[in-house]
Amino acid sequence: MLMKKHIVAAFYVALLALTAACGKNPGGDYVITQEDLLHHRFVLVSSDGKNFSAKERIPAIEFNEGLRVSGVVCNRFTGQGRLAGNVLAVDQLASTKMLCADPDLNELENLLTRMLSEGAELRIEGADLAVRQGGHELLYKISDWVR
Repeated sequence: MLMKKHIVAAFYVALLALTAACGKNPGGDYVITQEDLLHHRFVLVSSDGKNFSAKERIPAIEFNEGLRVSGVVCNRFTGQGRLAGNVLAVDQLASTKMLCADPDLNELENLLTRMLSEGAELRIEGADLAVRQGGHELLYKISDWVR
């Protein structure tokens, strides 16, 4: 009976150690890694709590090798991402420079550009990616090219 208790105790210690090593930070929140984002494409579903419906193209963001970030709102954009905890910043964000026909998309594009350039907090829950900064939240849903 004593041996069973030691085995059970050892199991719980191992389980706690494994849980601690699986991307948890001291605050208990999941720490996002490059591997969590790698080769995923996300499409916008809401902006600041308002559902988004595309009239032309659906805004999207993708994460490629070496945390290369690319996507589209009206204009295509790309840049080198870096993660610090759950904050993503994209250095030297390059973009085409066309004016969106829809003023709301212009506003969205400017917001996303600022968020990525200054650094935005990421949160992943299931198939959703939340991008937050400065009181704004963009919610994306995974939409990989190949499933």
